[in-house]
Amino acid sequence: MDFNLVNLSITVRTDDASRLCLCLPLLGNEFAAACRSHCCLNPEKACGTCPGQGACNWNLVFGQKLTSDPSALKRYQKPPLPFMFSFPTLHDLAAGITDFECGLVVIGQAISCLDMLLEGFGEVLIPFAAKVLEITTRDYQGGVHPLGDGSGIKFPESLVVLSSHDLLDSRIWPSSHLHIRLLTPLRLFADGHLCANFHFSRFAKSLLRRISSLAYYYGAYEFSCDYKELSRQADEVLCTDNHFRLTTEKNRRMSGLVGEGSFQGDFIGLMPFLGAGLYVHTGKGASFGMGAYEFLE
Repeated sequence: MDFNLVNLSITVRTDDASRLCLCLPLLGNEFAAACRSHCCLNPEKACGTCPGQGACNWNLVFGQKLTSDPSALKRYQKPPLPFMFSFPTLHDLAAGITDFECGLVVIGQAISCLDMLLEGFGEVLIPFAAKVLEITTRDYQGGVHPLGDGSGIKFPESLVVLSSHDLLDSRIWPSSHLHIRLLTPLRLFADGHLCANFHFSRFAKSLLRRISSLAYYYGAYEFSCDYKELSRQADEVLCTDNHFRLTTEKNRRMSGLVGEGSFQGDFIGLMPFLGAGLYVHTGKGASFGMGAYEFLE
């Protein structure tokens, strides 16, 4: 597996951190509109008829253009958005806090659109009387390096572009036992309905589809693995400890599975996808913080 990504940390200041963190995962449309306003040269035209769409950063990130290759279209279908935010939950926020960190991972070709994404994020904060204080970039060891502030990127030479292959090679992964904790609600659907129970097979197959599609559309990379064999391995994984539950929120877009559980099986072939998922999340709303998870010892 190999595609590039950048892993950023964005420090935000606000007088009402709880309200802002509740709203941020729901601002996808506002974020897309803010990004478009910063880069569109023909705002009076519809994107589909714009003569400049081929060189448009907004179209590259938000256009989700399908491939013209019929066989690839069957495998990868519609491309996901090539970025993933991470936002603190209310549980993460200390009382009275005014400064907190958000994460932003950007994939492959979309890295060239980083200025647009950061400008758009800064704009969606304005109605909440919030602002960006600092932007840092993370390296392979998780170390942070100053990149910019609320005015944008100041030190472009400091940007650390990570290889997904090297990220996965930088740590030892479990091969037969896995403990997964969901950090934000996981929204997977079956037959049009939100899944009320965690099934490892459905979780793993969602990651297979998502990561292979991100790699193909934004990293020009196709995996040579046997997807049928990986699906079979996922089907045979056993849950040995299940503490997952469905949380239902007033806003249905925030409802999903939460909790943690342990699993036994053959994870060797699946680990590149499970490991990459730590950075790109999975399920509905993954680009705006949903479906984040971690591995516990």
